[in-house]
Order: sequence, then C-alpha cells, then structure tokens
Amino acid sequence: MAEAIVAALVRAAELTASGRPREAVDLLRPVLAAHPLHTEAWCRLAAAQLDAGDADAALTAAKQALVLGGDRAWAQRLAALALSELDRHREAAVAAREAVRHGPDDWRGLVVLAEVLQVDPDGRAEALEAAREAARLAPGQARAFQVLGDVAVRRGDPGAAEHAYRTALELDPSDADVRADLAALLRARDRDRTGSAAPAATPAPPPEAVATARALLRTALVRVAALLAAGDGLLLIAALPRPTPQLAWLSGLLLAACAVVVLRLRRPAVRDVVARLLRRPGRLPVVASALAASALLLAGWTAALALGATTTQPLVLAWLCALAAGGVLVLAGDVRR
Repeated sequence: MAEAIVAALVRAAELTASGRPREAVDLLRPVLAAHPLHTEAWCRLAAAQLDAGDADAALTAAKQALVLGGDRAWAQRLAALALSELDRHREAAVAAREAVRHGPDDWRGLVVLAEVLQVDPDGRAEALEAAREAARLAPGQARAFQVLGDVAVRRGDPGAAEHAYRTALELDPSDADVRADLAALLRARDRDRTGSAAPAATPAPPPEAVATARALLRTALVRVAALLAAGDGLLLIAALPRPTPQLAWLSGLLLAACAVVVLRLRRPAVRDVVARLLRRPGRLPVVASALAASALLLAGWTAALALGATTTQPLVLAWLCALAAGGVLVLAGDVRR
C-alpha cells in the first residue's frame, strides 16, 4: 500500500511538472480519500491546484497539511503562493517568512519570500536580499536567478536584472519566459540609450502570474471547446431534416454559455497576461483562433436562422472548427480527466 501511495505521489508530481495539474488533482483525490492523514499528499494536491489556477482550494489543502504537522516549510510556501494569488499579500508575506524560518537553508522558501514581497514597494529591499540569498544557496537553479532578475527590475536596477536573467538562461536555455523578459529589458535599455520616443514596454508579469494565467486560459479553452463541440453536434441533430427558427434560441444560449467562460479571463490580474500568451507562438493561440472562428460561424448561423434561413452549412463548419480545436487540446494533453 505504501508503495502505491508513493507511486501516485511521484506520478502527480510528474503530471504537474508537465503542465497537466488537473490530472494530478484527479489522481490525488482518491489517495487522500483513503489516506486523509497523509501530509505529503496534501502538499502535492496544493501544488497541483496552484498550477491549475485554483488558489482557494490550494490554500485549503496547504492548511490541512499544516494542521497535520507535515513538512511545514513546504506547506507554508504553498500557502504563501496561494495567498499571494488571492491578493492577500500581508498574509502571504507572513506565510513566506514562516517557510523561511522552518527551512532557513532551503532556497525555495527564499524564492517564494522574494516573489511575495516584490509586489509591495516597501518590501522590495527585503525581497532583493531574499532573492540574492536564494541564488547564493542554489547557484545551479535557474529559478532562483529568474526571481532575482524580476526583483531587480522592480527595484529599477536593469544591470543586475540583465545579469540575473542571463545567468538563468545559461542554466536553462529552454526557458521562454526568461528569454522574453530579457528581450524586453534589452529593448527598454536600447530605447533609453538612443532617446527613442517609443512608448515604454509593459513590465513583465511575475512568473506566478504567468503560470496562473496559462492554467486559466487552458481551462477556459477546454471548456469552450467542449461546449461548442457538444452543442453544435446536438444542434445539427436537432436541425434534421430542416432547421427551424426556434433553434436560434438554443444556439443563442450556447453562445452565452461560451461567453460566460471567456469573461472569467477578463479579471485585471489575468487579462493582460492572457493577452501576452495569445500573442506568443504556440498551440494556445491556434486553439483560441479555431474556437473564435467556430463561435463566429455559430453566431452567423444563429442570425440567419432567426431571419428564416434553412441552411446548416455554417453550423457544420462551426462544429468542425470546434472539433479541430478539441483535437489539438487532446493531442497536447491539455484536457483534464
């Protein structure tokens, strides 16, 4: 039994690291139902829920781990990150300091402390000290130098930020976020040197904000794809042998449901980061474009149907676009089972 639990925890960690936190959550829930006192499982669950964008649930899981007396440094780190995502920054700072107190030689606690404190201008001096200490303790960890660069940017020290970002890239050349942050920093520096009147670059969002926005965007795309694929399919069946104007009401309800899912991404803390993600090359912009095309075709068919049209061709095209988007999500492993 112990081996089965360990295997489940290892698999959950792998799923979370590979960008599939929802699957990790689904894997851990039955483990905790059978073993509710297993503190490491609660921490693993909190970590997966954080990556999935569910900060409230992550905070609950981290608190449960603390109550059970597990790895307090780990649990406090998770609680600090969850509180920060919930904009409870004072409490997040307290939890992060507790994480460092319980694990003074653990660079991860110092990284979390730096992340939490850099949000507050009054805490950035302490954040810089924490980030420097994390980089000293873990000179081979790219994440420590990435956070050091983020804090240096917020402190207005582009030279230190550039050095930290370059070090992070030397340790992990595949990190696209660090590469983008460094490029933005160099563009801003070149503008300052040439006296260009170009508008200032938008400050790079903190890494935890990017991770949260990516998880929320993936979840929204999966839900919209499921709604459109299933809804368009049902509408096609209902339209046989000839669509009637009454179907426009059902189609309108389907579009409204999709709009509700998308509007959840318009929160100020998420909206700008999601826009950045959709401008980057990758599968998420492709899926979003396919779903937008599906929704537009469905809206056009709805309007035509209300005016008395009897064709189903736009609906078929909308359904195919939704199926294509869902297929990309399935093949990419973004569908949460």
